Amino acid sequence: MPILFKPLRRLADRMQRLVARSRLMVSLAVLVRNQARCVIKYHLAESPDVGETGEGWVRAIVVAQDARLVDVGANVGDWLAGALASARGSISAIACEPSASALARLRARFVDDARVHIVEAALGDRAGEMAFVEEPEAGRGSTLVPGLGRLDGAARSVAVTTLAAVLERAGWDGAEMVKIDAEGFDGRVILGGEALVRERHLGVVQFEYNRGWQLAAQTLYGTYRFFEDAGYRVFLLKRDGLYVLDYARYEEYYEYSNFVAISPTWMPRFAAFVRGTI
Repeated sequence: MPILFKPLRRLADRMQRLVARSRLMVSLAVLVRNQARCVIKYHLAESPDVGETGEGWVRAIVVAQDARLVDVGANVGDWLAGALASARGSISAIACEPSASALARLRARFVDDARVHIVEAALGDRAGEMAFVEEPEAGRGSTLVPGLGRLDGAARSVAVTTLAAVLERAGWDGAEMVKIDAEGFDGRVILGGEALVRERHLGVVQFEYNRGWQLAAQTLYGTYRFFEDAGYRVFLLKRDGLYVLDYARYEEYYEYSNFVAISPTWMPRFAAFVRGTI
């Protein structure tokens, strides 16, 4: 079989080189690739709605006991409100949000809740200031990633800090769960908690993967390696459980999906939800 395979590969290579000379065929190839990525997206992620992604049951497992939560990209606080409502243990929470319109609603929502501390900042891999494209009316697509925001978004400079700095300022040595929804900047948020991950001070880290990762110069593979080198296990999150992603099959598809990194201490609580490889 290998002897026959080599001539076929050489023939395929010659045909691809020939087709590549046609601008029309290259445009068609790009169109097919983009549609293929969308097919992969809908195979790996059913919906961006919390109730359809599995975020709810992951959150419920964590808040079944006393927990410290960090909500990065809290927006108007829907995820955090769900955590507080379903908590069976004592909860302390930090909500990080740079959007002015979202912050106003976030503060109004939790004004009387002493469990919630709100940080007016974006998170990244280093402290400073960055251009932030803010969507009107607390839009969920507000982002630090250049070229990703909507055309009707307003660009302004916002303060950027790190996950490590936020926890240190709060006097926390770690957190039971960190939820990250940073519109493509998730990988850089994770890097801002490097020591916390390496020392396994974060129990569960949920993050979103999408097209913004490419524009932010981040890769899913790099994030996988970062967590796995620290002893965490990383799973694709679906509504019916946790799946081991066959990275060699999908590679960097840069479409919406949710992932969860789980520390060795927390893994026994989630072992029954591991469904296999996808």
